[in-house]
Amino acid sequence: MTRIRLGWRTRLDQISVAFIFLVLGAGLVLSGAMAGTSGWLTVPMIVIGVVFLLVVALRLLGWRSLRWPRELVVDDSGIGYETKGGDAFRISWADLSAVGVDSEEGVDERFGLVLVFFPKSGDFAEHLYSPVLVRLPRNSAVKVRLPRRAGVAEAVAQGAPRDWQRVPSTPWSALVTAPGVAPQLVPAPEAQPPVVVDLGRRTVVQALVGGVLAACVGAGLLTAAFTDSGAGVVVRVLSVLLGAPFALLALGLLLWSPMVARGRCFVLDADSLSLDDPSGEPFTLPWGEITSVAVETFWSRRAVGSFASRRRLDQVLVRTHERTTTVHLGSQRGSVDELARAVQRFAPRLWAGATTRAAGPFQIK
Repeated sequence: MTRIRLGWRTRLDQISVAFIFLVLGAGLVLSGAMAGTSGWLTVPMIVIGVVFLLVVALRLLGWRSLRWPRELVVDDSGIGYETKGGDAFRISWADLSAVGVDSEEGVDERFGLVLVFFPKSGDFAEHLYSPVLVRLPRNSAVKVRLPRRAGVAEAVAQGAPRDWQRVPSTPWSALVTAPGVAPQLVPAPEAQPPVVVDLGRRTVVQALVGGVLAACVGAGLLTAAFTDSGAGVVVRVLSVLLGAPFALLALGLLLWSPMVARGRCFVLDADSLSLDDPSGEPFTLPWGEITSVAVETFWSRRAVGSFASRRRLDQVLVRTHERTTTVHLGSQRGSVDELARAVQRFAPRLWAGATTRAAGPFQIK
C-alpha cells in the first residue's frame, strides 16, 4: 500500500469565528480585571468574556473537524481518495480497463495532477459518486484533478495488478492497462493546459490596502479626540464618531483575516469548470451539465458633487438544468476578464456574456 499526502483541508470559516470569540472573550476578561471592583460592569464583562472563552474551548475539543488531511491511496485492491466532507471515493482495479496519470508541468501545483479512470462497463460512472469526479463523454471515463505530488505515477504503476501492462513512452506520465486492452486505443491526455483564475490573491491585496487605510484614519481621528486638549467638545465627539467606524473596520478585517486570505480559484479545462474554495461551497461541473456561464457587474451611483470614483461588484453565474450558482467576487475586473477568456476558449457555446447594472444602496461593501 502506498499513501501520498496531497495536503490539508481547513475550515477557515469556523477558525475565524473561533478567533473572533477568543479575542472578544480575552478582551472582556482583561478589561473587567483591569477595571477593578469599583466598576458596576466588571462582573458582567468577566462573565460574558468567560462564556466566549468556553465556547472557543468547546469548539477546539473537536479540532479534528477543523483540519484534516487529503491522501491518495494505491494498493492491490484499487485507488482511493481519502478525505472528509463527502469527496472521498475508491475505485477497484476489477472495474477498470486502464488508468492514466498526467502530471501537468507548468500548471499550478495545487491542480497539476490528473487521474483518468477508463472503465470496463459503460454504466461505471452511474454507480460512482464524488463531487470531485468528472464524467467524460468519451469511453464513459471519469477523471479527478488533484495536487501534483511526486511519486503518484510510480505508485500507480507499481500498485496495478501484476498481469496489467505498464506502458512506456506514452503521452501519459504513467499508463497501465488491463490484459487484452491495446494501449494505443487509450485516448491521449488533453493537450490544452488548464486555466487557473486565482481569486484569493487579489482579495488579499484589496483587504490589506483597505485595512491599512482604515487603521490609519481611525487611529488618527481617535488619537486627536483624546490627546488634543485644545479641541472643543464638539470636535472631540465628531472625531470619535468618525474614527470609531474606521477603527472597527480595521479590527474586523484583522479578525476575519483567515477567511479573507483563503485561496479561492476557478479551474477551467477542456472537460469541466471547478471552484476550489477551502471554506465556502466548492464545486466541479462538467461542461455537459452547464447550460451557461455569465458575469454580472454592479456599479454604485456617484453622488452629486462627489469626487470619489464609482465602486464595482462582480459576480459569476454558473447555470445548470437544476440550479444557478452565484459566486461573489467583490471588485475583481482582472479575474472576470480572465474567466471570460477561459470559458470562451474551452466552451464558447456556454458563454452568456457580461452585463452591467446599477447597484442598490446596500449592495456595495
